[in-house]
Amino acid sequence: MKTFNPNHGDFFPRAFTAVAIFAPILVLMISGTLPEGLARGQLIVFGYGGIVCALSAALVLRAVYGLGFSKAFKLATSTSHQQFSAQQAA
Repeated sequence: MKTFNPNHGDFFPRAFTAVAIFAPILVLMISGTLPEGLARGQLIVFGYGGIVCALSAALVLRAVYGLGFSKAFKLATSTSHQQFSAQQAA
């Protein structure tokens, strides 16, 4: 028999979900304090746009981090080390 134990070490999915759920609620609560008009509509539209941009940027950075930051860092350190060694030798 296998028991299911969730991994509590990964903070990203819980933080992402919390932002995705509570940020639109906060935008609507804040916009509810404004009078009807253009400013209220702009706050809602730009607020939701900002939330979508932040969430998509978080997803992209998370994917890039998992796939390529470590490789890029290794490549950068190896080439800079080779260049530094070549400069010292000259």
